[in-house]
Amino acid sequence: MKKLVVNADDFGRSSNINQGILEGHQKGIITSASLMTTREGFDEAVALARQNPRLGIGLHLDLDDFFEVEHGVGRLVRYKDSGLPLSAIAEATEAQLKAVLATGLPVGHVDGHHHSHLRPELFATIAALTAKYKIKFIRHFKGFYEGLYPGISMDWALDVTRRFGLNTIDTFFAGWEPVASSLPGYAYFDPSSPFMIAELMVHPGKGEAWREKELAHCVSAHTRSLLEKNDIGLVNFTQLS
Repeated sequence: MKKLVVNADDFGRSSNINQGILEGHQKGIITSASLMTTREGFDEAVALARQNPRLGIGLHLDLDDFFEVEHGVGRLVRYKDSGLPLSAIAEATEAQLKAVLATGLPVGHVDGHHHSHLRPELFATIAALTAKYKIKFIRHFKGFYEGLYPGISMDWALDVTRRFGLNTIDTFFAGWEPVASSLPGYAYFDPSSPFMIAELMVHPGKGEAWREKELAHCVSAHTRSLLEKNDIGLVNFTQLS
């Protein structure tokens, strides 16, 4: 049987997003959620996670304060200040790791808002801190590099994960279908593809049409039937550790 982690990003960003993720977990296929410790819905998200212990939890690292963000496509454009503020970013990362672990929830993975953790100049620092706090999985996928850094080798990043004893999931689906923030190298949900373990990233929520559409996919009977047809079992990151 193939295994699929269905991970909802942005848990804790707002109450509307929290409620969408909760519905997608209770009535649909969401098995995991990445928690933002810096946003207004954090406390509510923690309470919901405690009430729903089957929902796996990770850290959705939020480094937006360091960047100019192109919000229309959800992409980090450049650093706000000249130079690389690596020490400040490391400090912010560690603070967010401590905050998510302080909830007492089992934390199975780390990923980044706008995939900030994957930037080549940041990945090793964030991987080292992930390992320091004994979190086993970090999101990594080649489509990010193919889209923003064409020609860059994947080997260095995989070497970093191995050096720090971290795990990654080889097959990553960047959603159900292309959206405004999509990059050329992204792959989308294909249950018939020959994977052993995969992660599907989703962004459900309430009050925004595109998030409502994501939620509809997560709770649809058709999606369930595709999983059954392709012999796919649902898991979270903690269950893979």
